[in-house]
Amino acid sequence: MNSFAIACIPHVIRVISTYLTIGAIFSIPFVTFLVRFVDPSAKGLAIGFRLLIIPGVCVFWPLFVWRLVRRQQTPTERNIHRLRAQQNAA
Repeated sequence: MNSFAIACIPHVIRVISTYLTIGAIFSIPFVTFLVRFVDPSAKGLAIGFRLLIIPGVCVFWPLFVWRLVRRQQTPTERNIHRLRAQQNAA
């Protein structure tokens, strides 16, 4: 290994740990209060579900922040079956 790669490792670890720390800080209010704005079907679900989604929220927190800012709920699946059904309905 060259010295540049070895010198970069602490910086990479610091960036990853900062990213996950921000995700952990964001996940607590998101799981407690804000998940219902992103997914209305998650309203009133048990604490087990909320504990289960914390790791995913920690990793994908920018996506959830983006959806909260845009007030965007769960995306509708776009596949060939839905597109054909819309065409036949019109």
